[in-house]
Amino acid sequence: MPVSEQVTRSARIRARLAATVTIAALAIVAAPSAAAAPDFGTADFGSSGSSAGHLKLTYVNSITVPTGTLFEGVPIGGLSGIDYNPATGEYVAISDNRGEQGPVRYYSLTLPLDPAGKLSTAEFTGQHSLLDTDQTPFAPKTADTESIRFLPGSDNLLYTSEGSPKLNLPGFVREAARDGRFVRDYTLPDAYAPTAAPPAGFRENLGFEAMTVDRAGTTITAASENALAQDGPAISDTVGSTSRFLRLDRAGGENRGEFVYPVDPIRPAPGEVINPISSVNGIGEILAVGDFDYLVLERNVTAQSGFSVRLYKTSVHGAQNVAGKTALDGTERAMRKELAFDFNAAGINPECVEGITWGPVLPDGTRTLVLVADDNFGLAGSTTFHLLTDGR
Repeated sequence: MPVSEQVTRSARIRARLAATVTIAALAIVAAPSAAAAPDFGTADFGSSGSSAGHLKLTYVNSITVPTGTLFEGVPIGGLSGIDYNPATGEYVAISDNRGEQGPVRYYSLTLPLDPAGKLSTAEFTGQHSLLDTDQTPFAPKTADTESIRFLPGSDNLLYTSEGSPKLNLPGFVREAARDGRFVRDYTLPDAYAPTAAPPAGFRENLGFEAMTVDRAGTTITAASENALAQDGPAISDTVGSTSRFLRLDRAGGENRGEFVYPVDPIRPAPGEVINPISSVNGIGEILAVGDFDYLVLERNVTAQSGFSVRLYKTSVHGAQNVAGKTALDGTERAMRKELAFDFNAAGINPECVEGITWGPVLPDGTRTLVLVADDNFGLAGSTTFHLLTDGR
């Protein structure tokens, strides 16, 4: 999600003026040498066989794509979601460009590791336009694409759009062919549809920023960045937000359950008075750890403190299924969460991280995590890839 719409428009203008930089000219960033949610009285947290409760995440290194780098004539930027295919070693990354800075699109790329197991370079191999339901390119401002995933057992992809309540555009979860052609939309519960009176559905820029597919490829989970308008107040530095996790059957699209996830309040710098327009903390992405457990990427930004990113482990085990509730009333038993990794506490500048995927398994069996940061088209941060390992 852009820091603000005004900021993003400025970034896009800047990016159009940027000079061409070769893809290979990547700067390697050297590696430097929480609070949990209330206990809801269940022993099921992390017990679904996924070992979510035993993650041990360690930072390895980062690489950065120079701002203004062009690929096929348009700037690489706005990378808001990423996924990895272990069968081919290929990644896909989606841009949150709204069709104003080149087409609505995703990229294919590789992120090879060096002999020491560190990210060595980013090699972009393709740029692919995504098509609307009529199989034509999206008109400007008709999609705000945020998350992308491979569909296990299929050549197709899955991606999300936040939509725009201001423009009366609903968000969506959509399946597409690799060439970008529309395949189908998943039906969303009525609670997610934007309405003005009374206010309901996604808030502007706070919709389906996050989505993942379980390891079996049978369940899709999408998460709202913050609470739906009817579910609770807007987030602040004193009040957190109650996001919804929506679980959908991958084959038939049926609603498999909705669960409440408590997003942390905004974390300002000491003494900072936050600007509610440019300050936010929200779910930037989610990643399936098993069938019922997830990693949640919470991305926080304020004018003085900049970006801070935390990864939480969470589970729907023990949480109340709120499917069918038009509005939350605050009595719901929420998902438990536990801090798994804090970039800033580890002394790492995360930039505007918005995407996360499991990466390749190292020769010793260690799992890797790859994250991508959105450069907001040159205005805020840079296009950066981070590598973590899970050394359980």
